[in-house]
Amino acid sequence: MKTCPFCNLEPVPDSPDPGTGDGKRPMNFLSRIWRGIQWVIPTTLLVLMPKCPLCVAAYVALFTGIGISAATARVIQILMLGFCLTSLAYLAGRLLLNVNLFRRSTRRT
Repeated sequence: MKTCPFCNLEPVPDSPDPGTGDGKRPMNFLSRIWRGIQWVIPTTLLVLMPKCPLCVAAYVALFTGIGISAATARVIQILMLGFCLTSLAYLAGRLLLNVNLFRRSTRRT
């Protein structure tokens, strides 16, 4: 019996007895929750990221009490953008890889 690639990204053994097989178990509830939260964190940062460096400097000063220059704020803004896009690309690539692996495993049966 095959599982859904979105609910359980780990392969489950096809043996009728859950105690036998290659030792991989279905993902528990907390693992599935973490898989969903991984998408929320970089997406939220990307949406709420200030669009101008002076706003970034104001947020840094507001939350930390440390004043930074506009040039430093611009570097922080670029690094945040790079982090968000890189992490979203990684998550999308991992999802596509798992979906492709799932489709290949269902074609063989």
